[in-house]
Amino acid sequence: MDEVNIRSGLMQGAIAEALEKLVSQKTGFRPQIQFRDPIQIRYDGDKASIHLSVDAELGRKDLEELLQKLI
Repeated sequence: MDEVNIRSGLMQGAIAEALEKLVSQKTGFRPQIQFRDPIQIRYDGDKASIHLSVDAELGRKDLEELLQKLI
């Protein structure tokens, strides 16, 4: 089993930026994402398991729109 822990602020920032863009494309609003802990990835040859501890910040209007889409 292979394991990668991404602790670098630079790498975590780049991944957060990519996730922000993806969420923005799918939902129409852009959250601010920050990782709390290292990104942990485990790969056993067949599948990858990823552990993320994330803080995401949304404005009130964006949160209300998200909740309306979910209801």
